[in-house]
Amino acid sequence: MQILMLCTKYALNGGDDYLTNELVSACVSQGHRVQVVVLDWSARPGAHPPKHLSIDGVDVMALAPCAIESLGGLVRLASKWGLSSLRAAKVMRSALRGRSFDLLVAFSPVSAVAAQALWAMRKFRTRNYLVMWDFFPYHHRSIGLIPDGWPFTIARSLEGSLVGRFDVIGCMSERNVAYLKSHYRRRPWQRVEILPIWGRIETPSIMSRDEARKAFGLPPDRHIVVHGGQITQGRGIDDILAAAAIARQQHPALAFLLIGEGRLTSLVCDHIARGGDNVIYLPRVARDDYLNVISACDVGLICTVRHVDVPTFPSKVIDYLRVGLPVVASVEQSTDYGSFIEDHGIGLAVSAGDPTAMVRAIWAIIDDRNGRERMALAARRTLAETFDVRRVAQRLIESACLVSPDGAACKNDV
Repeated sequence: MQILMLCTKYALNGGDDYLTNELVSACVSQGHRVQVVVLDWSARPGAHPPKHLSIDGVDVMALAPCAIESLGGLVRLASKWGLSSLRAAKVMRSALRGRSFDLLVAFSPVSAVAAQALWAMRKFRTRNYLVMWDFFPYHHRSIGLIPDGWPFTIARSLEGSLVGRFDVIGCMSERNVAYLKSHYRRRPWQRVEILPIWGRIETPSIMSRDEARKAFGLPPDRHIVVHGGQITQGRGIDDILAAAAIARQQHPALAFLLIGEGRLTSLVCDHIARGGDNVIYLPRVARDDYLNVISACDVGLICTVRHVDVPTFPSKVIDYLRVGLPVVASVEQSTDYGSFIEDHGIGLAVSAGDPTAMVRAIWAIIDDRNGRERMALAARRTLAETFDVRRVAQRLIESACLVSPDGAACKNDV
């Protein structure tokens, strides 16, 4: 099968693979040919001209976004969303001339690649699969990234229209499916199914615990709970710092390690400067180094925010499970993520917005060595049964193949 993948994040350097890289590798290993077009949303507008790269035998077209930067923040943001995909579609028309594709794969929010997706659907008459990772713009409004009023209304209308053009929509959990059905208008022929998040399940080659702590400057004699990923809105950073302040008094042997970068990095650094000596900050590290760092920790922390009705399903659990790290999930009431963690025996869940409960759960795991060993075994089982990228790739392809040549999908869904 000839697959065209549109995404806004794809690692262009070895040793730092992202979820999209892993999905492409799995598809290629099963005999499919994949063309990746990445509109690198995190790059500075106009940072580089279109680049054509060969990464692990996959043709990757990397494009920088564009924006009008001289008229203020609102115009900059609106123009980035409006102009970047139009420019990318123009580049694609030239670069993909004479090619044909059977399947288009895209990721939410589709609005970021709107012009590209619409052009590809018309040009190649593909089967179309949407991986629904978040619910734009509902989640973005909940965490303050999109204001209510006309910006939200426009974004909701555009995203809803685009979602309605895909034959198959893969959501991460049952509550994700329910949220999709209640907030987006579906066409009668659209199929909705559960497509779990994914990752490589092989146990990585990592340093010993002592070597890793020494290499990354971590304290050798403290219990460490780690939070890896973006340090930005929606990641429960306030709750983590509040939990650290509580633990500083109740459990002085416990340290909180935050790895990553984002809009709230200064909040973390300010907390440390004000005497938060049980908080450690590391800037973003490459994927291989990241696995070494978290393997030297005792508990992996996953946090979202309170008062959010969008059911999230954070992907960072994959790396925690790969190194056998027990999980504490501080998550919103609307998600089934917490029950998944506990039902599979890989950790404990508490409600977002309760740092005291977070500290209790962390210490309960640290204080139970036998329990940690059971969770490590459960991690391997859960990876193989649920999150294996090879199984997910096969399921995605098989679901796309159920779509009839006229674009109508099977009516049965979850």
